[in-house]
Amino acid sequence: MFERFLRFFIDNSRMNYTLFIMVFAIGVVSYMKTPKEIFPSFDLDMVVVNGHYQGASVDTLNKIIVQGLEDDLKSVQGVDTVTTVIKPSSFSIILELQKGINRYNTASKVKDIVDTSKGNLPSDMDDPIVKTLDLKKKLLEIVISSDSTNTDILKEKANKLKSAILNIKGISEVIIYGDSDKFYEIIIDENKIESYGISSSEVYRALKTISYIYPLGKIEDKNKHYYLSTNNGAKTKYDLENTQLTISSKTVYLKDISNVSKKYKDTDTLFSLNGLNAINLVISQSANGDATKIEKRVLKILDKFNQKTSNIKYTIVDNQSVKIKERLNIVVSNIILGLIIITLIVALLINARMAFIIMIGIPTSFVIAAFAFYVMGYTINLISLVGVLLALGIVVDDAMVVSENIQQHVEEGMEPKEAAIKGASEMVKPVTIASLTTLFAFLPSLMISGTMGEVIKLIPIALSALILASLIESFIFLPIHAAHTLKKESKTLSWEKANTIYSNVIHFFMRWKKTFLVLFILGVPALSIFIIKQSNFQMFPSYDSSIINIALKADVNTPLEQSNIIVKEIAKSLLIHKNDWKIKNITSVAGNRRDSGGNSETYPYVMSITIELFQLEPQNFVDRYITPYLSFYYDDTYMLRKKNSQDISKELKAYLDEKKFKEKYELIDLSVVQKKVGPIKSDIKIGLISNDYKKINKYISELEK
Repeated sequence: MFERFLRFFIDNSRMNYTLFIMVFAIGVVSYMKTPKEIFPSFDLDMVVVNGHYQGASVDTLNKIIVQGLEDDLKSVQGVDTVTTVIKPSSFSIILELQKGINRYNTASKVKDIVDTSKGNLPSDMDDPIVKTLDLKKKLLEIVISSDSTNTDILKEKANKLKSAILNIKGISEVIIYGDSDKFYEIIIDENKIESYGISSSEVYRALKTISYIYPLGKIEDKNKHYYLSTNNGAKTKYDLENTQLTISSKTVYLKDISNVSKKYKDTDTLFSLNGLNAINLVISQSANGDATKIEKRVLKILDKFNQKTSNIKYTIVDNQSVKIKERLNIVVSNIILGLIIITLIVALLINARMAFIIMIGIPTSFVIAAFAFYVMGYTINLISLVGVLLALGIVVDDAMVVSENIQQHVEEGMEPKEAAIKGASEMVKPVTIASLTTLFAFLPSLMISGTMGEVIKLIPIALSALILASLIESFIFLPIHAAHTLKKESKTLSWEKANTIYSNVIHFFMRWKKTFLVLFILGVPALSIFIIKQSNFQMFPSYDSSIINIALKADVNTPLEQSNIIVKEIAKSLLIHKNDWKIKNITSVAGNRRDSGGNSETYPYVMSITIELFQLEPQNFVDRYITPYLSFYYDDTYMLRKKNSQDISKELKAYLDEKKFKEKYELIDLSVVQKKVGPIKSDIKIGLISNDYKKINKYISELEK
């Protein structure tokens, strides 16, 4: 049966080669179109109820609001776990859903329960907000800074840039930090009102009608809700000033009785770059967005904006696409290096023709797998690339075993065409069974539930795609290549001496088999235990990071403006030594910080400084002499740093202690934390309301990350 199948493809060689070229081309295009990102995208089966009650303590919120809401929410069908985080003036109730439950339908049910409970809540409390919990994938940040332009103009530029960036395909969200809402300030002139014979109360009633928003309803589809509304009123200062008001049968223009001005509200945070006033835009990519392509399009837009003005600078910081390209460089260069080494070894130990067949087979398997990944809708990321590396050896084995068996039949005198059919047919069963056993060893990981399961599942999926692609290549395309490439005249390396040595070693162990078995049974476990005891255990290895964070906290009475002055002065002091530590940029935020425990705080007296370092120089032979020539995205422009970030972090801490910034600004806390780079941590399960708020806050912080 399989021989007839193979014979059909080999007899119709033109069709086979045409199919091969088409498959290879489609695979390459699929790889180029498959989105690249750091970590895979997945939905969190969680619904969150956020509430805010200004001035309320933790105990007050728990007693008068949270406990009642929790009791009502427990009755929602499909809720697995309820977790609550209570902070002064705010709370979050997280509902973790059972697997398979539609989170949008559940969110609607939760909203109905919360709306019903509003009658039992304090009247001066903000309405609780119900939403599904989504993971946002930050791609990069754009900082708009200037040494001469005021913040209001920077806000205008930021909103224009935001509009331009949102037109890029693959962008899910652009958040402006340091921005604030615009509003029109109307100052009534009492003297003019009196001259018209109008009372101030009538004026205020009339003003309430000049602008409003009216809800029309909502549209529901399978996954999302769309809310519709209309609004009435002037949109510009000119239109607002020329609005007609009819008061006590008298008609006046608003500009006749008041002064109208457009202003920005005070912000909760102040942002700066390298000591200059700045606005920060955080750009997040969508689930299907390609980080490398989005970065290129963002750079083109920034070039246009930078050309329009000379006193305003647009700078990209914390660019995640750089990290994506670094990891792609490592994997791609390793694959190509492995392909070259395998080809050379086979050419030296067997013959060049067989090496050529294997050299074609390995990339063919990868492009077939790339097509499968693209069709299934998965992305190329750090996790899926782990699966690719694991399958690399299997792909090589399949091609080598099949081609070597065909070569043996050729050496025995069989015609290459018949040898290809017979050799491949003989290997179908053992190679397929060996591949499937490897496949089944990884499939149980698909049963892992929760956040970790969503991440880990990409390893067996990538590995399965490559194994199946390897089988397709080995038994459809490889035989036709062997039939036209292998020749009877091709000489192979003699293995007679190697076989003799191997035979002597085996016979030696067979003569002393009892002694060998005793030594093996006792020696291997004892040696393993000794090595394990001598080894140091670490859950995740430490990686070099280009980001170092400094978290600061001052006295609670410190105003936001003073906090901004503090972080600016520290940033300017650090910039003096930017060449020593290879500092690329320093961004600082007054009014917000994330402490060493991962907890986020937003108060006027908290601050944070983010130090972005240049990339580390190549550290080994492969990084210096192989990766630059075998990778697709290599760029050494910013590889200027010799010290690792751990050492720089320690030097920064020593410098801050030496300068006594903590004493100078009377800071309560000043900590230097290197940003961690590594695998995603497993999800944390925490029960219903706990007094250990630090653990729960850490849980929320992990979800936010």
